[in-house]
Amino acid sequence: MAPPDAGVAVPVSVEAGEVWPDRPRAHCDPSQVERKLKLVDEPHVRPLNDWVRSLNHARTGSTADPESTAPWFDPSGGGVNARVLFLLEAPGSRSSASRGSGFISIDNNDATAANLHALTHEAGLDRAAFALWNIVPWYLPEGTRTKATKRDDVLEACPHVESLIGLFTDLELVVTMGAFAQEGWEMLRRQSPGTAGLNWTAVPHPSATNLNTRPHHRGQILHAMQEASRLVRTDR
Repeated sequence: MAPPDAGVAVPVSVEAGEVWPDRPRAHCDPSQVERKLKLVDEPHVRPLNDWVRSLNHARTGSTADPESTAPWFDPSGGGVNARVLFLLEAPGSRSSASRGSGFISIDNNDATAANLHALTHEAGLDRAAFALWNIVPWYLPEGTRTKATKRDDVLEACPHVESLIGLFTDLELVVTMGAFAQEGWEMLRRQSPGTAGLNWTAVPHPSATNLNTRPHHRGQILHAMQEASRLVRTDR
């Protein structure tokens, strides 16, 4: 059953010619997920989602747990044209295809996504201006739970993320969200000229646990998003 606000929509993605819900947790409505699945090969996201296909094939083949895969990039975001990349730690269960939407998205039915949805709206940052991803691109299952991200996961993932960054055509700012995302990005900057030249800033993770127990962290994230919003509104 769709949430009461799932029908409220605003135009967001020019490339995909679609309108998207203007309230958080829209992916609890299966129809919202279904229409995005039809758009994963739209021109602005196809290079990114082809990268996801290649990564998953390389990692899982035909024998590994198919649940341990990287979700899709959200076609409602900026795709390769994004000027800002928000880089979190690892996909949550509501991002996995088996337990959620199969997308990394501010529309996912979880508290972290809902916080991101609210913060980007408050900052006036349009979806078309940013992409959302993780320093560890693949879901980390542990039985019926999500495994906590470890440094070894970040080390394994960094070479893959390095290859991803080059697909963005207009990227100007990377915002890492959480300690592992920051650590992974700092490692990439030390070893990759393609990432070392990008502007970046680090903020706390936008999880409900973090923001509920450290409310001042919300202000830090909002400030970074407001700065990102000012950046993308600046004429080149």
